[in-house]
Amino acid sequence: MATIDTVDLADQDAPGALDRALRKDGFVQLVGHGLPVDVADTLWAGMEEFFALPFSTKAKYVVEDAAANRGYRQRGSEALSYSLGEASPPDLFESFNSGHDARAGAHRLIQATPWPTEAPAFAAATRRYLDAMAELAGRLDQMIGNIIGINDLADRSTAGPDTMACIRYERLDDEAAPAPGQKRMGAHSDYTTFTILRADPVPGLEILGSDGWKPIVPDADALLLNVGDLLAMWTDDAWPSTVHRVPLHGDGTDPVLRRSVAYFHYPDIDVAVEPLPAFQRPDSKYRSVTVADHLGARLIGPKRHAPSAGTSTLSERTI
Repeated sequence: MATIDTVDLADQDAPGALDRALRKDGFVQLVGHGLPVDVADTLWAGMEEFFALPFSTKAKYVVEDAAANRGYRQRGSEALSYSLGEASPPDLFESFNSGHDARAGAHRLIQATPWPTEAPAFAAATRRYLDAMAELAGRLDQMIGNIIGINDLADRSTAGPDTMACIRYERLDDEAAPAPGQKRMGAHSDYTTFTILRADPVPGLEILGSDGWKPIVPDADALLLNVGDLLAMWTDDAWPSTVHRVPLHGDGTDPVLRRSVAYFHYPDIDVAVEPLPAFQRPDSKYRSVTVADHLGARLIGPKRHAPSAGTSTLSERTI
């Protein structure tokens, strides 16, 4: 079960409960979120269709432009701890990243999805889930904007570089023994306003708190929400950007299947982010930065296995 606060979005006190939870952990479990069960479960089935394809087929959907953040990402193609300036071996997950194609073309960071024709059920299920996430993100923008004092946050977050990653962590039969320090997914924060995650209710995810790493196992049909870098900047770390990872367990064979779907949500590309007056501290380290500049600086490093540039929200935390 989850070891973080749970907020029912249908409750009258949901805004207050969300504020308290995000100040405490930067992470919360959501129920009463309204995501239809059939939309969620159909995507699980669609992911099985795509990831079961031969590697040679999936590889056709690799997008070489690192700024695109679209298409197939094979095991070892990223090392996410580089986004925090920490060198590590490549991460052992594979994913397919998609986005809202109607937004494509407005910026290099917003490109069209190379939908796999060999997995039509996956493509259809992913589009339905993307639409459901956009609706939920809009409701959360409205609630969060009211809490922190950006009343038009939802209106300023309808055309951003939102990305959804369908991720599989399952160990392959021919996978080599892990290298020292290697993880399924390295420690990182998200570059977002917030991220909405659906994951199998099994061990895997860990978040970094004041007392070290804490395992998170979500309840069935619940969603997880974590603060991203942009909310941390707006609140001057009153809501910390959650550092999280998926380590190897035991001997690294990871017998438990774990899948996740992460919806990375942003304001529009030209929105400038800096500490709000109600949150700004005299010694704040944050300066105004656009969504495009922050995302562009943070995104590229892990894909090239090199330290990211741009603003860090790690603060005093030690990975």
